[in-house]
Amino acid sequence: MKAKKLVGVVLAVFMILSVLVTGCRSKSTSNSSSGGKTTVKEAVFPRVGGWPKPPLFQGNVFSSAGIGTAYAFMAEGLYQYVRSTDKIYPRLAEGMPENKGNETIVHIRKDAKWNDGQPFTSKDVWAFYTLNNGAFITKYLTSIETPDDYTVVFKWADPQLNETIKTLLVGQDLQATIPYHIYKQFVDKADEILKSLPTTDDLTKRGPFTKLIDDKTNAELNKNWQNFITYKIDKPILTGPYIVDKVTASDMILKKNPYYYNKYKIHYDIVHLYQTDSTGALAMLQNGRVAQSEDNFTRDEIESMLSKNKDLVFYPMKDPAAFGFAFNLQKTPFNDVNVRRAIVYALDRKKIRDVVNWTGILTDYSALGMPQNMDNWINPDIKDKLTKYNFDPEKAAQLLEKSGWKKGSDGIWRDKNGKQYEFTIAAPSGWSQLILADQIASDQLKKFGLPTKLLTIDGTIYWQNAGWPKCMYDMSSDWMDVTWGFMIPYWAFHNFYEGGPSSFGNFPRITNQQSKDYGKINMILPGPDGQLIDIRKTIDSMLYMNEEQMKDTASKLAWITNENAFAVDYFLNTAFTTVNMKYIDKNTLPMADRIDKYNRNMPVPTDPKDAEAVANINFGFDSGIYDIATGNWRPPVGK
Repeated sequence: MKAKKLVGVVLAVFMILSVLVTGCRSKSTSNSSSGGKTTVKEAVFPRVGGWPKPPLFQGNVFSSAGIGTAYAFMAEGLYQYVRSTDKIYPRLAEGMPENKGNETIVHIRKDAKWNDGQPFTSKDVWAFYTLNNGAFITKYLTSIETPDDYTVVFKWADPQLNETIKTLLVGQDLQATIPYHIYKQFVDKADEILKSLPTTDDLTKRGPFTKLIDDKTNAELNKNWQNFITYKIDKPILTGPYIVDKVTASDMILKKNPYYYNKYKIHYDIVHLYQTDSTGALAMLQNGRVAQSEDNFTRDEIESMLSKNKDLVFYPMKDPAAFGFAFNLQKTPFNDVNVRRAIVYALDRKKIRDVVNWTGILTDYSALGMPQNMDNWINPDIKDKLTKYNFDPEKAAQLLEKSGWKKGSDGIWRDKNGKQYEFTIAAPSGWSQLILADQIASDQLKKFGLPTKLLTIDGTIYWQNAGWPKCMYDMSSDWMDVTWGFMIPYWAFHNFYEGGPSSFGNFPRITNQQSKDYGKINMILPGPDGQLIDIRKTIDSMLYMNEEQMKDTASKLAWITNENAFAVDYFLNTAFTTVNMKYIDKNTLPMADRIDKYNRNMPVPTDPKDAEAVANINFGFDSGIYDIATGNWRPPVGK
């Protein structure tokens, strides 16, 4: 018996590893008319991924380990949301959401099924939000109704969000991840708890579906959630185009879902995922063994790869994110706005960009509170008033002198009391691009006369030490201007003033531990017209504004953020996608008619349609596999 098992394991491993690197493998099938066999080529889509190694791998996608990269090929929502473009495309839905007063109505495909053959219905959408009641959207709903199996009605609470935000919130979640027929016991328990609760009109106390949740009830909901995420099933039950076939520590094989509604549009029969380290991933891309990668490269690395492998195409794209550092506002001398501004002027950010990410977009603001590629939300009259912090050592010197600083004969600046400083810029170890940028910035400040050193901290303790309430460092680096959600100002400003930047920057906060608002920012500052603005209350109100009101508010907040120089963006980041034409037909790629013109080293797209197309192929931005799922991507003819 042991010998048979060993032979079986060896054969299984051999079969997995023998998936053709050319992108196809042979499969023998019976010919019904002659009784003979014909050879059919199976198209394979290979890429690097990650997942819990067996025996830890199991099917509950909400477990602590999840299912790794397979999630993108298997999980779906009503829509496909694409980060950076805010585009949503129907997946399980028929058509776009219909906003009618306090309702958003979505019609579900009647041919959609879970991969165990059970129909996907409106009850499953209801189940997703009932059990996963911490989803952002639930705080703004009174209920989710299911008038029939294929209609979902999202009922909005008052005051209502604007219609653009309603549509995006419905479009962003992957609702087909909690099949009711599998997790019924946990869904029904959550529903029972929620139904027992009173509602509240107090926006500061609202929980999911306007419910008022006390500590006891919250504990009950959390216990039920923990019971759910520790519940094991053998393989993921989802609705997407692929299902798990085989899993080992190094390889995962996915095959077509026989119940997928668009299965005849899918051109790749097999998805072969490889689990390896960063060195192995780079080698596989260089050697043409994977179809797609989002890894970061230096300019020399990408140019070398393109010269050696003529099938590779490199696509950079604007990322709504910029890394840099936040000043510790409660620490001398960073409590002086002139010092903060001087440091920004003393940085040659073009040199930093050129070394760290040559495709990055230069910025002349300090930080806006939102990424630079969202500056369309700033009114022209305010944009004209924004200070431009171009590299200007003379301007930096003037600002220091304005605060009483003097430069000694040794070239070192000292404050009005004659004190000399040695600043630190702290960064988490392992983040190579950020560390390189911080090192260059440190050297530039030292050359200017402000001794500064880079301090790299182990990632296991960096975030705790850098953030509030410890705030141990002078300048702490991370993503500064970024939106992890939509290209709508609320999400960016909420991150800046309620997330990492404000925590690292030690922004003023409510320190009364008895207050319900303990730890929240407490910043009331003059806007461009001199009127005082309560930052936190203003941001919280943005979701309920119309577009014109939101633009006016975003303009004021951006002005406050930039003029006070709370933080520094090095440059607007760009994300990379590298694809291999050995596996993907050239004609299905973005800007296909210009690939030869640019010798496969594509520019950052400036045309909105090109930008959308590139975002759609970035694995990290389309939250899935849009071009595979829709049948747009296919193997080259004859392969």
